[in-house]
Amino acid sequence: MTAGGRARTPTTGRSRGRPAIGAKTATVVSVPPLPATPPTPKGRRTQSALVRAARGVFARDGFVDARIADIADQAGVAHGTFYSYFESKEQIFRAVINELELDLAKSRLRPNNDAPPADRIEEANRHYLRTYRDNAALFATLEQAATLSHELRLLRKEGRTPLVARAERAIRHWQESGLADPSLDARYAANALGNMVDRFAYVWFVLGEDFEEETAVSTLTRLWVQAIGLDRPHSAAAARRRPGPVRPLRQRRAR
Repeated sequence: MTAGGRARTPTTGRSRGRPAIGAKTATVVSVPPLPATPPTPKGRRTQSALVRAARGVFARDGFVDARIADIADQAGVAHGTFYSYFESKEQIFRAVINELELDLAKSRLRPNNDAPPADRIEEANRHYLRTYRDNAALFATLEQAATLSHELRLLRKEGRTPLVARAERAIRHWQESGLADPSLDARYAANALGNMVDRFAYVWFVLGEDFEEETAVSTLTRLWVQAIGLDRPHSAAAARRRPGPVRPLRQRRAR
């Protein structure tokens, strides 16, 4: 049963999130949808109170141990009122993560900004680290939830997609402007460098490694700048050349 009282299809630990061998039809899995916005001011206030309460409960208890009853109590509403606004624990978790994504959106690279690229990268890295620091327990919960089901893994993936897409566009813009290495695949570079910053933040704020902000920001920014070639000149002719196709690595099936 889910937290909302709905039956869940049984899965084995080995096949969770993967189609069964020999299956004739594929199950379409999607991220839990955001709830509808209530039509009345009172309803919107209640829904917002539930999301704020859930944010605190998930950060405190993690996804597995968070209870709908505790969320309702923290919001000051009856237990049954929860289901007037959300279908399940998964759906309100989706709403909480959506708010977190809006906070992180402020750290996205904007390719047409007038500031030098290195300054924009530094600003984005600093904002990402500070947002992660202020929401470290919630980020830890998101990492935990992503191991529980394919739906929640998709939620984790969905959260990083806008950040990576914006970084990819910025890198492409700098390549076309002759500022960044044109031989790099912008999508791969954006994913690799974004993951570098994200994992650094996880090790720092969740695992508890001891770092200092200024050194962290300057180091991550320097790695970004050097990785995409902002620290060296590139010819206009090279900037017009597109990188060749990248041969994908074949993933091994887990045993």
